[in-house]
Amino acid sequence: MRRTGILLIAVVLLAACAPPSSQEPTALPTNAPTLTAIPTETSTVVPIAPLPTLTPTRPAQSGTDAATFLKETYPDYSVLAPGEAFVKTWDVKNTGTNTWNENYSLVLDATPQNEALGSPAEIHFPEDTLPGGIATLSVPLTAPTTPGTYSVYWKLENERGQTFGVDGDRVWVTIMVCEAGQTCVPPSSSGSATSVNGISVTLTDFTTTSQGAAASFCMTLPNRNYGLPGGSVSLMVDQKSVPYSSGGTSIPGCFEFEFPISAGELDQAQHVAVSIEQVRILGGVPNPDATCNEARAALLSQYPGLDFQCSFSMAGYYTDLRLPDGMTREEAQQIITDAIEGAIYGPWELTIK
Repeated sequence: MRRTGILLIAVVLLAACAPPSSQEPTALPTNAPTLTAIPTETSTVVPIAPLPTLTPTRPAQSGTDAATFLKETYPDYSVLAPGEAFVKTWDVKNTGTNTWNENYSLVLDATPQNEALGSPAEIHFPEDTLPGGIATLSVPLTAPTTPGTYSVYWKLENERGQTFGVDGDRVWVTIMVCEAGQTCVPPSSSGSATSVNGISVTLTDFTTTSQGAAASFCMTLPNRNYGLPGGSVSLMVDQKSVPYSSGGTSIPGCFEFEFPISAGELDQAQHVAVSIEQVRILGGVPNPDATCNEARAALLSQYPGLDFQCSFSMAGYYTDLRLPDGMTREEAQQIITDAIEGAIYGPWELTIK
């Protein structure tokens, strides 16, 4: 019995001291999924643009727009130095039924001397102006560096793009630019307007420099076809005629001419005036054959023995001229042409001094 217990202990000890089994570990199946490391996510913050501020749209007004002039700075023919900065301002009263708001504008309209004085193309009204209220409209400007007289015109425009007037007209500025020692002569208040044969003429500007003089005037012509034929404008200086050296239409119905005479000569003169001889249809008579036949009917009764046949061509208005006794061909041609082209004779004289 004792021997059996010792034998059992020995077997147990031998088993514990035996080397480990050489059997290889069981391999994983070939179709086992591959484990991939999951990257750490990095969050990106995308900025969100702020929503635009919505400005409520004003409903278009359906009333009337009108304005009345109250006062202004820099009245017509204010004298400025070359390059001088200034602000032209008008106070106007809202005499319409609409309220003027920031959608109303002062819009640049015309620059007869091709000089806008640095004016912006458009300036919005500064604030709401109720009917009966007063608005102050201002434009920053700069006088040109070249001496002379300059005018700029603006129109008022409502929120629908429709224009309306100040007392039915545009607003404007007219300045005279003078160098040191130069004489600036604004138009005379007496004799600066005249009316002959149903046509009125108003002198709007007269400027002198050391090289010459420039005159501007406006006429109430019968229609837009009328103008001034060559040689019809001169400057009368002590009864001496000075023909213009250049000039013509500046805006419809208005004209500007330059004369080769110095400021010194004008200062010494006793009498200076712009003289306009005649106006007539220029650039082609509408319906020339019909107009010619109307003129022929009137002239045949006025000048017995005169006759011609109306046939408009590059050679003229008529053919087959027959002369009455005592009338030259040149006289007849002048009479017929004047009648067809609606010539109106003055003279109109605009006194400078």
